[in-house]
Amino acid sequence: MLHLHDGQATLAGVTFTLTPESISLATDIPNIGEQWNKRQQIDRQNYEPYIKPGYLRQLSRVFPFQYLKDDYAPLMKLIMRYFSCEGWFSRLYAYHIRLLMHFTRVRMMNIYYFICQSIQKMTTLVQHKTPQQQFNDIYHFSLIKILVVHQLGLQGITWEDFISREFFTAPKGPSEALHETSGPSY
Repeated sequence: MLHLHDGQATLAGVTFTLTPESISLATDIPNIGEQWNKRQQIDRQNYEPYIKPGYLRQLSRVFPFQYLKDDYAPLMKLIMRYFSCEGWFSRLYAYHIRLLMHFTRVRMMNIYYFICQSIQKMTTLVQHKTPQQQFNDIYHFSLIKILVVHQLGLQGITWEDFISREFFTAPKGPSEALHETSGPSY
């Protein structure tokens, strides 16, 4: 993630690509559905099936998890744990409802486009943090490893051969090129 720029990263002499298509190829699930990102608005009527009736008028951009109907709570917890990766389980955002719409097959979205956008946004944020903050804040790492292993396989390189390269085994200090010491860490 620290080396990703414009959808590509070169690491230990190997170039990796991050696109919805590369995610689809690596996971072998079709790259279909509506392209949607977190900044897009959701019509209020789309909330109705998921929110307890007494809370519909109280909705805002962010709202308490308790507003969600109990039937959807287990699925929402999975979504929050594996797709939003924020660790805030007490509140919901509009995009959580949009993901719930996808997983309940009400309105299918291109999940790879969404995840690709999320990883790219995370990359930009992580690249401006200190090395210790970077270590604590990498999300989607299982998906990233699936992508790396798949793209290595396309190039005839095994994970074991890749990870044993000198780039990974040689001791090195924090990467000052990626963390600007003159600016704030976000």
